[in-house]
Amino acid sequence: MTAGIFTASTYNVPKHAKRDYWSKALGAIWGNIQIEPTNLDCFEGRIRSVKADQLFFNEISYRGHNIHRTPRNIANMNNDFYVLAFPFGDPWQMDLSDETFILKRGNAYLLCNSVPYKSKDKNGYDTFNVIIPAQLLRNLIPTLEKRYILPLDQGNKKANILQSFVRSMYDCLPFRGEDETRFMEDNLLNLLAFALKEKSKGIDADDSSVKLAHRGRILDYISRNLSQELMSPETIARQHGISVSYLHRVFKPHGRTVVEVIREKRLQAAKRLLTDPDLAGLSVTEIAYRVGFKHPSDFSRAFKSRFGQSPRDAREVPAQD
Repeated sequence: MTAGIFTASTYNVPKHAKRDYWSKALGAIWGNIQIEPTNLDCFEGRIRSVKADQLFFNEISYRGHNIHRTPRNIANMNNDFYVLAFPFGDPWQMDLSDETFILKRGNAYLLCNSVPYKSKDKNGYDTFNVIIPAQLLRNLIPTLEKRYILPLDQGNKKANILQSFVRSMYDCLPFRGEDETRFMEDNLLNLLAFALKEKSKGIDADDSSVKLAHRGRILDYISRNLSQELMSPETIARQHGISVSYLHRVFKPHGRTVVEVIREKRLQAAKRLLTDPDLAGLSVTEIAYRVGFKHPSDFSRAFKSRFGQSPRDAREVPAQD
């Protein structure tokens, strides 16, 4: 895999080696699975996978075999995930837990891949899909079903918007940087939650699960960008594609403003740096700049107000919260 792109094909692999080759290639993206050949004379598989932050976008075609995931496979998986699939070939039968259904073109499917399942291949399977860590979805949809079916007909505009966005995002990969990739990932997840909301016209901006998901991603963004002294509610909102007023509503229930959260994170980071013996060579001024303070004097006043001692004193006797 180079630059987040992985490709594999069995077409030039000797017949006797196809099963092992394909099992390893598909398993590199899909995790532990079982390959059951049904016709070695037409056994083939091809995958192109592109990684975008925590998501994997995949184009997959295969013939002449079934794919299963057993309880033992699941026990050896590192993370559980869902697959958002857009089949475009012949119908494909899937036994998921105690349910049997057919995947076919004209629908989108969100399927849990952390439960036992079996496929039954007749004429092969062709799909474009996205692997999504389950935790990212649970941040937006706390109670997830094992599978969802979204018809891609004219009456389901939400699902069609989702399909267009996912395909366009894949066609534009890779993006220019980590922040741009995360921004697009957030929008894809919000669109998916939007499509799964059956009884509403869209995502309610005040939905608590949506707010919590936004807050978690914003807190992570703040922690990763403390050195940016110009970080503000305006720059954070712009980076995450939300309004400043909505940003403030996300943080209001937790008792601190966005500005207060930024300052607290900067001071806590400074405290860790000051009390780290391995960083004793860093001056107080260097630490102030490193955590995003423009003026060392402002840093010293804020630090003493928060911890009851000066930054220099904190190096000698670590402050207690």
